Order: sequence, then structure tokens, then C-alpha cells
Amino acid sequence: MSESHFNYTVIEKMHKSPIWDNHILKVRVRGKDKIYVLKLYGGINEPFQKLVFNREMEALKVLNSCSNIVKIRDTTASLKYNGKSNYGAILMDYVDGKTLDLYDWHSFTQLKKYEICLKILQAVYNAHANDVIHRDLKPQNIIYDDVNDEITIIDFGSSKIKTIIEKETTMPMFSENYSAPEVVKGNDITEKCDYYSLGVIFSELFLCKEAESNVEMICLIEKSSMDEVLKSTLCSMLQDNPSDRPESIDEITDVFTQLIGELNTSSNDYSVFIDFEKMRYLKRSMVIENSMNMTQFTNSFLKREFLEGYGYYDEHHEKYIITGKTIVVECSYDEKVESFEVMRISEVATDRRNINIRRSFKIEGKLSFYDSRFRYTCHNGKDNKKLWIMFKNRREDNERYREREEKFDKLFGSWQEGLEESIISEKDKVAKIVYSESHIDNGQIVLEVDECQNKSIDELEQNTKFIIEGVDDRGQPVYFELGILDDIICDDDSVKIVIQMPKKVLKGNVRTLLKKKGNVMEDFRANTSSYKRQMSAIRSLKSEEYSARNLKDILLNVEEPEEIPTIFEPKFIAQKLNPSQQQAVIKALNSENIGLIQGPPGTGKTKVIKEIIGQVVTKSIKTADSPRILIVSQSHTAVDNILEGLDSTISDDLEIVRIGADKNVSPKISCRYTMPAHRDKLFSDVKKNVEKYDKRMEEVYQDISDQRILDRWKKIKEIQEDWIDRSVEKDCLDYQLVRSATVIAGTCVGFLANSFVKDMEFDYVIIDEAAKATTPELLVSIIKAKKIILVGDQNQLPAYADQRISPRIAKLTKNPEYRMFDILFETLPDSHKQVLSTQYRMIRNIGNLISTVFYGGTIDTGCKDEDKLHGLSRYEGYSIIWFDTSENRRRKQKKTKGNSFMNEEEKRIILDILEDLKKSNELDNQDIGIITGYSGQKDILRNSVKAIGYDKIAQIDINVLDAFQGRENDIIMYSTVRTDNSIGFQKEKERVNVAFSRAKKLLIICGDLNFFYNYNDPNNKFIEIIDYIKTHDHCKIISCKGENLF
Repeated sequence: MSESHFNYTVIEKMHKSPIWDNHILKVRVRGKDKIYVLKLYGGINEPFQKLVFNREMEALKVLNSCSNIVKIRDTTASLKYNGKSNYGAILMDYVDGKTLDLYDWHSFTQLKKYEICLKILQAVYNAHANDVIHRDLKPQNIIYDDVNDEITIIDFGSSKIKTIIEKETTMPMFSENYSAPEVVKGNDITEKCDYYSLGVIFSELFLCKEAESNVEMICLIEKSSMDEVLKSTLCSMLQDNPSDRPESIDEITDVFTQLIGELNTSSNDYSVFIDFEKMRYLKRSMVIENSMNMTQFTNSFLKREFLEGYGYYDEHHEKYIITGKTIVVECSYDEKVESFEVMRISEVATDRRNINIRRSFKIEGKLSFYDSRFRYTCHNGKDNKKLWIMFKNRREDNERYREREEKFDKLFGSWQEGLEESIISEKDKVAKIVYSESHIDNGQIVLEVDECQNKSIDELEQNTKFIIEGVDDRGQPVYFELGILDDIICDDDSVKIVIQMPKKVLKGNVRTLLKKKGNVMEDFRANTSSYKRQMSAIRSLKSEEYSARNLKDILLNVEEPEEIPTIFEPKFIAQKLNPSQQQAVIKALNSENIGLIQGPPGTGKTKVIKEIIGQVVTKSIKTADSPRILIVSQSHTAVDNILEGLDSTISDDLEIVRIGADKNVSPKISCRYTMPAHRDKLFSDVKKNVEKYDKRMEEVYQDISDQRILDRWKKIKEIQEDWIDRSVEKDCLDYQLVRSATVIAGTCVGFLANSFVKDMEFDYVIIDEAAKATTPELLVSIIKAKKIILVGDQNQLPAYADQRISPRIAKLTKNPEYRMFDILFETLPDSHKQVLSTQYRMIRNIGNLISTVFYGGTIDTGCKDEDKLHGLSRYEGYSIIWFDTSENRRRKQKKTKGNSFMNEEEKRIILDILEDLKKSNELDNQDIGIITGYSGQKDILRNSVKAIGYDKIAQIDINVLDAFQGRENDIIMYSTVRTDNSIGFQKEKERVNVAFSRAKKLLIICGDLNFFYNYNDPNNKFIEIIDYIKTHDHCKIISCKGENLF
């Protein structure tokens, strides 16, 4: 291993294969104490070794979020070891304990053996649930940590992923005595081959004897003194014919759960009373059959349900919660008689059960349920008080859980309320039709209109969609599509709206609702779908339904994320990455699940993002491990900037899909990566190949005289034509395109507009302009990926929120305590965040102004000043100029009709500057941006510049500053506008930072310097800006008293 680039130190050679050149090494992170295992596969260029390496890598990737299975951390296919090349390597967690073959099972109690078997079954269940069949389970592949009572399954080199079709054909791999007969023979396999191997392993544990043939094992089991049910189960697991083995792993699990429950009765015995009404409730809820009586309910149903129980105390409601297999009960406790009684019973969904278990302790002992009518005559659990004390002793854990949930509700609850407010606002602002009569005729709905609320009827556009509101069984509103506006008919005394119904409309429902005068309104659902996706993301985070490990705790700063260095330091693809950019890439790759990059203006964050993608994809090409990368941003422009040139930089074969309407995507990207572009290319390629093939076959066809061959050829041609017809079905094709893509890109919430992306899980999500997205918008993509990389700058523009839609969200976007990027920048450890500290956009003087005022002097300049000279003779030697109107009597601001502001004098000064450049022949082809904070000023500047024709001489972009983030110009002119009362939103440092950092060569500010310098507000950054201008070379203040400037 190359010492200079290898991030680990070998501390022990744990194992070497006697057959293959495979090694297992215990390694430590350089300079740290953390230990891992490095598994090496020699001669990885050989088909067999490559197959085994790929199988283990792919299986462990699939299972990486599963408990009781060893975790994969990194891979490489180009490692040198002991002077040899071509080793494949898998970095895994080091697991404490010993493999099962190293234990003396005589020393374990029967109960402990049952519990170990159950843990192994749960681990195998996790693998099967993710479509992975191990195929080589044996004692040497299972580690038991007797200190922490934990089981871990290792070595998935023989595994089979059901969803992957293997192209390679190899001789069967098996372990003698442990592998199922179908594995040994190389036949088709199912999960039942693992049941066979488990049967052998379990038999070894209970017989305390090494495995022999299954016939001999069955004979020994039948002669043993084992429990009869266990005997029967083990014998069925060891059958040669898979169809004679248990049908599911649940059958085996139930046996061991029951055996544990029966043995536990000798230690702890608990009783719970339940009344008849609880059984009736479950019958009404279709959970149990109506024929079940109370004795069957308590002695059979509940007994099975609570063979394994988990409990926690809900201190807020003073309830004792016990969770079983599919049922949860809420109990009270009477201290005087030491008895538990069920107050509420319900079915529990799998996700809710998992949440309950995470906050619970396992109830060790037997839970018995009794009919409460016989409370004074039946047995009362002798250990009820002990169970009550266990509940109480867990208060500290319950308190931590409660604090965690309160923290979650404080942060995300406010956002949820804002999203609900937004949905209501969207619904309230659409046109609502009040009508007196309605009828359906020839596929059209005609409504006689009494009133059109919220809008004038003249504002309704052609093809406006309409819906009608109904109510479901729960009293919740439901909406049915009516169709699109076809016509508005105005007579002397009436107004009628004609709606064209689509064929799929449920006319019966619509007729009924129209008769009931159901609310008819514009279809607002498209406008609210974004809010609903964000609310769904919050719910998923709360219930811990996400891909990145411990994401909820990391976001709430309850737990720190883990740093796991890659096997080798990366070899950078881009030329001349500076140290901070290199560190950003390394930290992103080394973070287990989340990393953050702050990219101040001009520091090359897009370059860093492309490098991260390149590192991930390049490694995947070498290991034949195809990752899925999601790239999102608030703006379409930012997404397109990342995609531009990405494939040529990394790999020509890189499959990229851009989600979004063509009108929002740049032409360069749209013509290559959108779904229509992919379809067109595929059809074109297929058509060329078919025509080529067809021409060749027609030539052959002419020379064939045998009718049988001609008939066969005709049949084949029909099949091909059918295949071509099927292949052009849009949904089928789009599904394949999306699923085969390495990179999928779109906006933060908009990427889910593609239905095939909704259920996808990604290896990486990279979110650009993350500080410009609201917390719920970020969550939509965050919950989809195993690793999250946020790139943005909290010192630039925050998320935009419309005050009219949701005042609450508008307020939250301005508060750093509720903005996810700001929160993570403060809470993530240094190992998981990096500030890009060298800017290349601005000449040094402007760069230093931005660094000093907005970044505490931490940003250096990496470009040469001679490359950033503006070349304008009048301003030679200066790069920041303030045209000061403080002593100008005409400087005053004016308010526009739309409640914006404008300043005629500042407009005149800017026009004078442009005219002066024109007269000196220095305006030609200049790249100029004119920025202002107010739409009123933007409009008068645009109109004047266009009227004079300056925009035909130079490239002049005039806009409000919110539209300028992510853009840059050689020359920026900034009009401050305000002169009275307040500087308005210009006290928001993020906006000023964006405005001034757009200038590459020359920054010109026009406005009332004294007013801005004297404005008393702790957030006013203009004081520091003006101080910088007054005290630094290459800065100049020009007084504009009202006369001609030049």
C-alpha cells in the first residue's frame, strides 16, 4: 500500500485465505484510535475473484442501514499490498466478539441459546427483506459479542441479490455440511437455502456438536431431549427439498419467540387486566374475528401478540405503553393492589412500532392478560411491582426522548404550521363559482353563475381547470375534477360558464355534488403539491423514515455525525484546486452521512461540486458499482451550471437525467439531458440500427426459397415490430431512463414531479444554494439519500417567502434559528464542514471589502489584479467608487403607486456615467450590471437606458438584487434609492453582500452616503462599508451636488 496516500495503518493481520490471495487486516485511521477491518481480494482482474468482490460489495451496500449486519464504509479496486497490484478492498466496521465456531456452547443456558438464535434470525430477516440471500451462512460468518450480547453477520461474498441478474457463470461456491443441497448443485435458490444453513448452525448450538450430514443431524435431533416443537422445526429446516422447509422465516422466529417466553416464566411473571370493550373495539376495527370469545382473546390472541413486549412510560399522559407484535396497549397502574389495566388498545403500524421500540425497554418475562371481570379471583402477577419500577427507572431515557421530540416540534412544528397556512391561502385565493343552476350536456357542464368570488369573471383564462369539493367518510374535503373552462356566455340577464369534461371524469359523483351545490373552484392542487411534499418530508423525518443513518439526531444536534476516511486520499480530477477546495472535497467524501460547504462569492463552489461528483463516479467505474446521485438547487440556473460539461469532465458514458420543463432548462442542457431529449436520441439510435439491420436482412431474404424459413422469418419480424411498439410506450421508457441514470438533477422540490423518482433512494444528494432553500424544501431531498452534501452561503440571500401566502413562513426564513443551513453550520463538527476561503471573481480591493465586512477577513483573493483591471480611463487606479448625493437637494426618494421606491436623481447620475463612457468610446461591449433593491427604480432605469439606446452599445443587465445571486458582471452599479426614514431591507447584510460581490472589476455605488452611514441599526453594514472606502487605497468618494458630474 502506498504510504503517502493510504489513510490507514495496518495493526494486525487477522486472516489469510489458504486457497485464494485474500487477506483480512485490522487497521486504524492514521493519527486516530478508530479501528476498522480491511478485506482484500487478490487478483481482482480474474473473473471469479472479481465476482466474489462485487457480490460482497453490492450486498453490503444494500444492507448498510440494517442492524446486525457488518457495515461497509469504502471500497477500491486498485490497492497494492505486499508488492502486488490489483487487490480489491472493502473497508468495514470492526466488530467485537468471536465467531460462533470459537464458543463452547456447553457453557450457555438454553434460554441464552434461544436468544442468540432469535438475534441471528432477525439479522437474516433484515437481509431477506432487502432481497439479499446470503447463501453461505456458517458459524465462521457470524460474530457473537458476549459482552454486549450482539450478533453480527459478515462475509457476503457468496450472496445473491434477487434484483440483480448476474451475467457471469461460475462453479458453485459452498461450505461443506452448511450449504443447502441446491447451493451445492448450483441450482436455482431462494431464501430457503439460508433456512437450511441456519438449521445446521442451530443444531450445532443445541447438540454442542460440529455439523455432519443433514441425515445424521436429523437423527441426533430426534434422539435428543430438546423441546418437541424445536425438534420439529430444526428437522424441517434440514430437509433436502426446499419445499419441505418452513415457508417463511417468520415461522421459525415465532417458534423461538415462544420458547423464550415459556422459559422466561420461571423468572418474571406479569399480569395485565383487560375488559370486554377492548375486544369489541378490535372486532369493529377488523383486527380480530367476530367469533372470538374473551377467553380466546386473552389466552391465545394476546398471549401470541405479547410473547415479546416492549415498554415505556408516557410521563406527560401518565400511561404505561406496552408494544407487542402488531398491537399496542396503554395501561394504568394501581399501586395499592399492584395491578396493570388496559385503558386503550389499538393496532400499531410497522413504522410506529419501530418508533415505540426505540424508546422502550424489552420486558423480560411472561406477560399474561386476564378478563378484568375476574380481577379478584384470578392470579395477579407476582412481579408487577418490579415491572412498574422498571417503567419508572426508565424516566431518564423517557425524558431524553421527550426533550428530543420537543426540540423537533419546536424547529419543524412552526414550519408545518406555515405550510398548512400556505395551503389554506392558496385555496382561498382561487376563483370560486357560486351558481344557481347546473346541467350536463354532451360532455359539457354548464353553470349559471350568481357570483365569481376572489376574481372577476373576466380574469378567468381559457383552459383554466375546475374542481368540485365533496366530503369523505371522515368528514375531510375531497376534490373531483370537472374539466377545463371552454367558454363564458354573457346574456342580458345571466352569465354562464361552460366546462369541457374529460372522458375520465366520474359523472355520477359530479352530478350528485352539483345537485348539492358543491363548491366549484379553480383547481388549486398543483399550487399546493409543493407544500404537501414538504409536509410529507417533515413527517418522514419525525417517524425516522429516511436513508441517512441517525439523520434526525444529527439535525437536532443530539448526536454528532461520524467521519470515516476513504481508503485512499483522492486523486483530484480538476486542475489547481486550492487547499480549501481540496479539504471540502475530502470532508464530503469522508463524512458518513452529512457534510456542509460554505461557498462565499466567487470561491468556486460549482467547481467543488463537480469534483465531488467526479470522485464518486470515477471510483464507481473502477469498482463496477454504479451510484445514484441527486443534484438539486433552488434555481434551475444553478442546476444547469453544475451539469454543463459534467460528462466530458468525468466520463462520456455518464447517464444524466434533468427533471424539469424545457422552458425552465437552458437550451444546452435541455437538448441533451431532459426526458424528451433522451427519448429522441434513443429512438434515433434504434431507428438507425433497425434500418441498417433491415436492409441487410432484406438482401438475405431475397435469396431464401425455403417457405418454412420464410414463414419463420415473418414470425420473427412480427415479434420485432411488436417489441418496437412496446418500447416506445412513454411510461415504460421513462422508467428505464430514470432508473438507469447515475445523475438525476432538478430543483429542491420539483424533482419529485417525475413519478418514477418518488420512490428512489440515492447514494448521494448534493444541494446547491442550500442556504437559499427553506428547511422543509431541503428535507424533501435530504430524506432521499444515504449521504447529504449541502453547499451554500448563509451570508447571501436567504429563502424567499411570500408574506401574502404565509406570514409565518416569511418570518421563519429571516430567523437563523429555523434555517437548516445556518443551524448545521453552527452545530456540525469541523470534520464535516468547510469554508471555501479563496475567491477568484473580484479584483483584490473589492474582494477585501467583501471579506472584511461580511466574512471577518477570512477570504483571500486568488486572482491577479492585472487580470481584473477595468481599463476605464476616468476611474484608473480605482475599483470601488461611491457617487455621494448627501449634499444634493434633489436626492430625495419617491414612493411609487405599487408601494415601491424610486430615486430620479440617482437615475440621472447613472445615466451621466454611461454617457461619459460613451463619449470616451469606452462603453462599447462593456459587461455592466445595474442593481437596485426596488422594482420602481429598476423600471425607470430600464426605460431610460432602453430609450437612449445604451443597451445596444454595451451588455447592460438591470434588475433587482434578488435576481442577481449566482451572476456576475465586470462592472456593477448599485443604486441605494433610500434617503428618508429607513434604509429598508438594505439593513439585511445578505442582500448587500450579494449586490456588491457581483462586481469583478469595478463597483460603483450611487446614493446618500451620510444617510446610510448615520442610520442607527445594529444590522447596518453600510457603516463598515463606508469606513472601508474611506480608509483604503483604490477607493474613491465623488460628491454629487446636483451639477453636471463631468
